[in-house]
Parts: sequence; structure tokens; C-alpha cells
Amino acid sequence: MTDEYKHGIKTVAMQTGLTQFTIRAWEKRYDVVTPLRTETNRRLYSDADILRLTLLRLTTEAGYNIGRIADLPTEALLEIIGTEGMIAQIPAIAKETVSEETSLRFYIASCLTAVKQFETQALESTLFAASVAFSQPVFLEKLITPLMREIGEQWRTGTLRIAHEHLALAIVRTLLGRIYQGFDVSPSMPNMVVSTPRGQLHEIGALIAGTSAASQGWRVTYLGPNLPAEEIVGCAVQNSAKAVGLSLIYPTDDPNIANELEKLRRGLREDVAVFIGGSGAVAYDSVIKAIGAVRVDDMLAFRTALEALRADGSDTFSSL
Repeated sequence: MTDEYKHGIKTVAMQTGLTQFTIRAWEKRYDVVTPLRTETNRRLYSDADILRLTLLRLTTEAGYNIGRIADLPTEALLEIIGTEGMIAQIPAIAKETVSEETSLRFYIASCLTAVKQFETQALESTLFAASVAFSQPVFLEKLITPLMREIGEQWRTGTLRIAHEHLALAIVRTLLGRIYQGFDVSPSMPNMVVSTPRGQLHEIGALIAGTSAASQGWRVTYLGPNLPAEEIVGCAVQNSAKAVGLSLIYPTDDPNIANELEKLRRGLREDVAVFIGGSGAVAYDSVIKAIGAVRVDDMLAFRTALEALRADGSDTFSSL
């Protein structure tokens, strides 16, 4: 007997929401799981079995015939349930039984469904469950970032309304604010001002950057989106900020961005580091390089750069 198979059928019935009769019937007719049999012929189930049986129950409750889905792999069941927006009904996803990538796709699909249906409570509960299931870096970079990018793309193509995007942004903003408030940041830590330049209305990248910086011990002053360079500079100067973080997402062809970034750099002390990230940042790479800013390609690079800046000062960035 292995440690993997450790749950009796009574426990499995309680955790999956299925009756013992249904579990036995599905095993016999459809071979949905294969429990271990002890010498006394007692069934023992694994965590993977519990997850699969739970997914099968939710899928059948959504109207799918058990005979048609019994042979589907767990990953396929996750995708089906994701489209039905039922993740909030699952107490937890056993991440050791499915890949992290599959679990992330499941959460993202469920979030999108909740947004499309204007289901505020479902979106909130799904995001909260995900924030518990994954580490903070994974949650921010691999779930929130692609989720909001996909919502933005669907808005631009007309699949989603602007109201959908506003709903998602409001809930994500609140959640990230709660995460940020959970950090114990010392008043002696360096300050970082985070915003988006004038004309950049999408703030999710800036919110994620600010939350990540706070997790690294920075005192973050978040100013929101669409601010003139003069306002960002004024805040940075007053707060004696050691860094400024900007997010560029959309549009990617704004002729005024170069001027805004140049004004920003001229207004800051030379030792103030400027980080610029977001999905649209690469479109402005020439001006980013010209002003000596650091273009951030992912949150890992951002966190590494922030740690280096705190430890060694702005000279560190000559080698980035």
C-alpha cells in the first residue's frame, strides 16, 4: 500500500459531494477512477481520484452526460468547468495532481466567464481562491496579468463591453489593495512612485508593479493612471523617491509618450531609477533607452532589479 492511496470511500463521498452508490456505479460502468484494493477488499482513493470525481460531478451538474465525459482526461474536465464558471464550488485544486499551467488556465477561464456574465461574487471568490492556491509572484504574473490582458483584447475586438473591463478592474484593484495593505513596510524603506503616463488609461500593470514592489519592502506611492509627467515628478521629488515605475499598455503608437517620458527624466534627479514595463513598453523602446530607463520584461526581472537597487544604489543599472 502506498501513501498516495489513503482515503476511504466515506471520506471521498464527503469531499466530492457524490454518494457512495454513485461512486461505485461510475467505477463499475465507466471506469472513471481505479481505487486501490486492500487485502480486505476495501477501496482506497488518492487525492487525484478525489479531484477527478469532483470535476465529473460538477461537469454532470452543468448538463454533460457522464457517459460522454467519463473518458476525458482531468485537464479536459478542468477546461469544461472553467467555461461554466463553477470554480468557486471546488474547495481547493490539488495542484500536485495537475500541472500549475493547467490550474492557471482553469482559474483564468472561470474568471473570464464570471466577467462576461457580470457575476461579481463569482469573480471575487475565484480570484481569492487563486490568491491562496498560488504564490504571490505566480498569482500576479501568471494569472492576473494574462487575465487582464485577455479582457483588454476582448474589449478592443468588441467581444466584451467597456463595462466588463471596468467590473474586472474594480475587483482586481480592490484585491491588490488588500494584498498591499498586508505588507509590513518600514518607514525607513525607500519610496517608489508608480503610475501611468498621460494618455495611458490602463492601470493594471501599474497596480501589479506597485504590489510587487511593496512585497519587496518598498514604500509605494500609487498615483493611478493617466498622469502628466509634471505630476509624477512633483510627487517623486516631494517624497524623495528612489525610483519611479511606469506602465505602458495601450495605445502603443501615442506620439506624445516620448515627450512625456523625456520631461519625466529631466525632472528627476540622476540617481532616481525609472522602470517602464507593460505589454506596450516595447513599442517605445527607443525613447526608453534614450532617457536611460530600465524596460522591464517580466516581474521576476523587476523584483531582481528592485532588490539590486536597494542593496547597491542606482549604479547597479548600468549593467542591466
